[in-house]
Amino acid sequence: MKKIILLSLLLLSFKSFTMSNDVVITGNRVSIRLSPSIQGELLDRAMVGDHFSSVTKSNGWQGITAPDFISAWVHSDYISNNIVLPKKLNVRIGPNKNYGVLTVLSEGQKINQLEIFNEWIKINPPSNSVVWISNDFVSNVVNIVKIEPTKEPIEIQEKELIGYDNDNLISLSFNLKETKEQGLFSEFQGKLSVSKYGLYKLISENNEDVCFVRGRKYQLEPLINNLLLLSGKKYFIDDLELPILQPNTIKIINKVENLR
Repeated sequence: MKKIILLSLLLLSFKSFTMSNDVVITGNRVSIRLSPSIQGELLDRAMVGDHFSSVTKSNGWQGITAPDFISAWVHSDYISNNIVLPKKLNVRIGPNKNYGVLTVLSEGQKINQLEIFNEWIKINPPSNSVVWISNDFVSNVVNIVKIEPTKEPIEIQEKELIGYDNDNLISLSFNLKETKEQGLFSEFQGKLSVSKYGLYKLISENNEDVCFVRGRKYQLEPLINNLLLLSGKKYFIDDLELPILQPNTIKIINKVENLR
Protein backbone atom coordinates (compact mmCIF):
# COMPACT_ATOMS: atom_id res chain seq x y z
CA MET A 1 0.00 0.00 0.00
CA LYS A 2 1.21 3.45 -0.91
CA LYS A 3 2.52 5.34 2.08
CA ILE A 4 0.56 8.44 3.01
CA ILE A 5 2.58 11.45 4.10
CA LEU A 6 0.85 13.80 6.54
CA LEU A 7 1.83 17.43 6.34
CA SER A 8 0.91 20.26 8.67
CA LEU A 9 0.27 23.58 6.95
CA LEU A 10 -0.42 26.89 8.64
CA LEU A 11 -3.43 29.12 8.33
CA LEU A 12 -2.68 32.48 6.76
CA SER A 13 -3.89 35.89 7.79
CA PHE A 14 -3.30 39.34 6.33
CA LYS A 15 -0.72 41.45 8.07
CA SER A 16 -0.97 44.53 5.85
CA PHE A 17 -2.16 45.84 2.52
CA THR A 18 -0.12 48.84 1.50
CA MET A 19 0.77 50.88 -1.55
CA SER A 20 4.31 50.72 -2.85
CA ASN A 21 5.75 53.48 -5.03
CA ASP A 22 8.65 51.40 -6.28
CA VAL A 23 9.32 51.29 -10.00
CA VAL A 24 11.61 48.84 -11.76
CA ILE A 25 13.63 49.58 -14.90
CA THR A 26 12.79 47.38 -17.90
CA GLY A 27 15.50 48.52 -20.35
CA ASN A 28 19.28 48.75 -20.46
CA ARG A 29 21.17 52.04 -20.18
CA VAL A 30 18.00 54.05 -19.66
CA SER A 31 18.56 57.79 -19.48
CA ILE A 32 18.04 59.56 -16.15
CA ARG A 33 17.36 63.22 -16.88
CA LEU A 34 17.16 66.44 -14.89
CA SER A 35 13.76 67.39 -16.32
CA PRO A 36 10.84 65.45 -17.87
CA SER A 37 11.91 65.95 -21.46
CA ILE A 38 14.18 64.35 -24.03
CA GLN A 39 16.02 67.68 -23.94
CA GLY A 40 16.57 67.42 -20.19
CA GLU A 41 20.20 67.22 -19.08
CA LEU A 42 21.46 63.61 -19.01
CA LEU A 43 22.55 62.77 -15.47
CA ASP A 44 23.33 59.05 -15.62
CA ARG A 45 22.02 55.71 -16.85
CA ALA A 46 19.82 53.09 -15.18
CA MET A 47 20.09 49.37 -15.91
CA VAL A 48 17.40 46.73 -16.26
CA GLY A 49 16.20 45.55 -12.85
CA ASP A 50 17.16 48.74 -10.99
CA HIS A 51 14.54 49.83 -8.45
CA PHE A 52 13.68 53.44 -7.63
CA SER A 53 11.06 55.26 -5.58
CA SER A 54 8.41 56.99 -7.70
CA VAL A 55 7.23 60.41 -6.53
CA THR A 56 5.41 62.00 -9.47
CA LYS A 57 4.56 61.80 -13.18
CA SER A 58 4.54 64.35 -15.99
CA ASN A 59 3.77 64.02 -19.70
CA GLY A 60 4.89 60.41 -20.05
CA TRP A 61 7.82 60.74 -17.67
CA GLN A 62 8.30 59.12 -14.27
CA GLY A 63 9.73 61.30 -11.53
CA ILE A 64 11.84 59.33 -9.08
CA THR A 65 13.75 60.17 -5.93
CA ALA A 66 17.31 60.89 -7.04
CA PRO A 67 19.49 57.84 -6.28
CA ASP A 68 22.75 58.26 -4.41
CA PHE A 69 24.86 57.99 -7.56
CA ILE A 70 23.43 61.25 -8.94
CA SER A 71 25.89 64.12 -8.47
CA ALA A 72 24.84 66.93 -6.14
CA TRP A 73 26.96 69.98 -5.33
CA VAL A 74 26.68 73.14 -3.20
CA HIS A 75 29.03 76.11 -2.96
CA SER A 76 31.15 76.17 0.18
CA ASP A 77 30.58 79.92 0.73
CA TYR A 78 27.04 79.09 1.89
CA ILE A 79 27.92 76.23 4.22
CA SER A 80 29.26 76.39 7.79
CA ASN A 81 29.92 73.27 9.84
CA ASN A 82 27.83 71.35 7.29
CA ILE A 83 24.82 73.63 7.91
CA VAL A 84 23.10 75.67 5.16
CA LEU A 85 23.39 79.42 5.88
CA PRO A 86 21.10 81.24 3.38
CA LYS A 87 17.32 80.92 3.31
CA LYS A 88 17.55 79.11 -0.03
CA LEU A 89 20.54 77.33 -1.57
CA ASN A 90 20.65 75.74 -5.01
CA VAL A 91 21.94 72.19 -5.25
CA ARG A 92 23.53 71.72 -8.67
CA ILE A 93 24.42 68.60 -10.66
CA GLY A 94 28.05 69.71 -11.05
CA PRO A 95 30.69 71.88 -9.34
CA ASN A 96 29.94 75.04 -11.31
CA LYS A 97 27.16 77.63 -11.50
CA ASN A 98 26.62 76.66 -15.12
CA TYR A 99 25.25 73.25 -14.11
CA GLY A 100 21.52 72.72 -13.73
CA VAL A 101 19.72 72.90 -10.39
CA LEU A 102 18.77 69.54 -8.91
CA THR A 103 16.84 70.91 -5.93
CA VAL A 104 16.92 73.64 -3.29
CA LEU A 105 18.00 73.42 0.36
CA SER A 106 16.68 75.64 3.13
CA GLU A 107 18.41 77.50 5.92
CA GLY A 108 19.51 75.26 8.77
CA GLN A 109 19.49 72.01 6.81
CA LYS A 110 22.44 69.72 7.40
CA ILE A 111 24.47 68.26 4.55
CA ASN A 112 26.62 65.16 4.32
CA GLN A 113 29.94 66.20 2.80
CA LEU A 114 31.42 63.62 0.42
CA GLU A 115 34.29 65.53 -1.22
CA ILE A 116 35.50 69.02 -2.09
CA PHE A 117 36.42 70.29 -5.55
CA ASN A 118 37.74 73.84 -5.72
CA GLU A 119 35.09 75.80 -3.77
CA TRP A 120 32.34 73.24 -4.22
CA ILE A 121 31.16 70.50 -1.87
CA LYS A 122 29.77 67.24 -3.17
CA ILE A 123 26.86 65.92 -1.10
CA ASN A 124 24.30 63.14 -1.17
CA PRO A 125 21.25 64.11 -3.22
CA PRO A 126 18.75 65.65 -0.77
CA SER A 127 15.60 63.64 -0.14
CA ASN A 128 13.48 66.13 -2.12
CA SER A 129 15.59 65.67 -5.27
CA VAL A 130 13.57 64.44 -8.25
CA VAL A 131 15.01 63.12 -11.51
CA TRP A 132 13.19 61.69 -14.52
CA ILE A 133 12.92 58.50 -16.58
CA SER A 134 10.66 57.88 -19.57
CA ASN A 135 7.61 55.73 -18.81
CA ASP A 136 8.60 53.55 -21.76
CA PHE A 137 11.22 51.89 -19.58
CA VAL A 138 9.56 51.40 -16.19
CA SER A 139 7.07 49.06 -14.58
CA ASN A 140 5.26 50.01 -11.42
CA VAL A 141 4.98 47.62 -8.46
CA VAL A 142 2.03 48.40 -6.21
CA ASN A 143 -0.22 46.94 -3.56
CA ILE A 144 2.13 44.74 -1.55
CA VAL A 145 0.15 42.23 0.49
CA LYS A 146 1.98 40.46 3.31
CA ILE A 147 0.57 37.30 4.84
CA GLU A 148 1.78 35.77 8.09
CA PRO A 149 1.14 32.28 9.47
CA THR A 150 -0.95 31.79 12.59
CA LYS A 151 -0.52 28.92 15.03
CA GLU A 152 -3.55 26.87 13.99
CA PRO A 153 -2.39 23.84 11.92
CA ILE A 154 -4.28 22.11 9.12
CA GLU A 155 -3.43 18.47 8.47
CA ILE A 156 -3.45 16.94 5.02
CA GLN A 157 -5.29 13.63 5.15
CA GLU A 158 -6.05 10.91 2.62
CA LYS A 159 -8.86 11.51 0.09
CA GLU A 160 -10.51 14.39 1.91
CA LEU A 161 -12.24 16.70 -0.59
CA ILE A 162 -11.12 20.25 -1.25
CA GLY A 163 -13.65 22.97 -0.72
CA TYR A 164 -14.48 26.27 0.91
CA ASP A 165 -15.94 26.72 4.34
CA ASN A 166 -17.22 30.28 4.04
CA ASP A 167 -14.04 32.38 4.21
CA ASN A 168 -11.89 29.69 5.82
CA LEU A 169 -8.74 28.33 4.27
CA ILE A 170 -9.27 25.47 1.85
CA SER A 171 -8.91 22.08 3.56
CA LEU A 172 -6.51 20.00 1.46
CA SER A 173 -6.19 16.24 1.44
CA PHE A 174 -3.77 14.57 -0.97
CA ASN A 175 -1.04 11.99 -1.16
CA LEU A 176 2.22 13.92 -1.38
CA LYS A 177 4.72 12.70 -3.96
CA GLU A 178 7.45 10.79 -2.19
CA THR A 179 9.86 11.42 -5.06
CA LYS A 180 9.66 15.21 -4.66
CA GLU A 181 11.17 17.36 -1.95
CA GLN A 182 8.32 19.11 -0.16
CA GLY A 183 8.03 22.55 1.44
CA LEU A 184 10.82 24.26 -0.48
CA PHE A 185 10.67 28.06 -0.54
CA SER A 186 9.87 29.21 -4.08
CA GLU A 187 8.82 32.30 -6.01
CA PHE A 188 6.42 32.35 -8.97
CA GLN A 189 4.99 35.11 -11.17
CA GLY A 190 1.82 35.05 -13.24
CA LYS A 191 -1.81 36.08 -13.54
CA LEU A 192 -4.08 34.60 -10.89
CA SER A 193 -7.14 32.62 -12.02
CA VAL A 194 -9.64 30.21 -10.47
CA SER A 195 -8.80 26.55 -11.02
CA LYS A 196 -10.18 23.11 -10.25
CA TYR A 197 -10.42 21.49 -6.81
CA GLY A 198 -11.11 24.87 -5.21
CA LEU A 199 -7.52 25.95 -5.85
CA TYR A 200 -6.24 28.94 -7.77
CA LYS A 201 -3.66 28.91 -10.55
CA LEU A 202 -0.94 31.24 -11.82
CA ILE A 203 -0.73 31.62 -15.61
CA SER A 204 2.34 33.07 -17.33
CA GLU A 205 2.34 35.89 -19.88
CA ASN A 206 2.71 33.16 -22.52
CA ASN A 207 -0.55 31.62 -21.27
CA GLU A 208 1.25 28.64 -19.73
CA ASP A 209 0.29 27.15 -16.36
CA VAL A 210 2.84 28.00 -13.67
CA CYS A 211 1.54 26.56 -10.39
CA PHE A 212 -1.54 26.06 -8.24
CA VAL A 213 -2.11 28.44 -5.33
CA ARG A 214 -3.69 27.57 -1.99
CA GLY A 215 -5.14 30.24 0.29
CA ARG A 216 -8.17 31.87 1.78
CA LYS A 217 -10.99 32.68 -0.62
CA TYR A 218 -11.59 36.18 0.72
CA GLN A 219 -7.89 36.98 0.36
CA LEU A 220 -7.34 35.60 -3.13
CA GLU A 221 -10.66 36.30 -4.86
CA PRO A 222 -10.00 40.10 -5.09
CA LEU A 223 -6.64 39.36 -6.74
CA ILE A 224 -8.01 37.31 -9.66
CA ASN A 225 -6.75 38.53 -13.08
CA ASN A 226 -3.94 40.51 -11.44
CA LEU A 227 -0.30 39.90 -12.33
CA LEU A 228 1.21 38.59 -9.09
CA LEU A 229 4.61 37.76 -7.68
CA LEU A 230 4.09 35.05 -5.05
CA SER A 231 6.62 33.58 -2.66
CA GLY A 232 6.18 30.76 -0.18
CA LYS A 233 6.46 26.98 0.19
CA LYS A 234 5.59 24.58 -2.61
CA TYR A 235 4.27 21.03 -2.42
CA PHE A 236 3.74 18.22 -4.95
CA ILE A 237 0.85 15.75 -4.90
CA ASP A 238 0.20 12.62 -6.92
CA ASP A 239 -2.78 13.83 -8.90
CA LEU A 240 -1.35 17.15 -10.11
CA GLU A 241 1.67 17.82 -12.31
CA LEU A 242 2.11 21.41 -11.14
CA PRO A 243 3.24 22.26 -7.61
CA ILE A 244 0.87 23.82 -5.10
CA LEU A 245 2.20 27.05 -3.61
CA GLN A 246 1.31 28.12 -0.07
CA PRO A 247 2.16 31.85 -0.29
CA ASN A 248 3.40 33.99 2.56
CA THR A 249 4.06 37.09 0.45
CA ILE A 250 1.99 38.42 -2.45
CA LYS A 251 2.90 41.35 -4.65
CA ILE A 252 0.54 42.78 -7.24
CA ILE A 253 2.49 44.01 -10.26
CA ASN A 254 0.87 46.59 -12.55
CA LYS A 255 2.72 47.55 -15.69
CA VAL A 256 2.86 51.26 -16.47
CA GLU A 257 1.42 52.09 -19.86
CA ASN A 258 3.91 53.20 -22.48
CA LEU A 259 3.16 56.87 -22.94
CA ARG A 260 6.24 57.87 -24.91
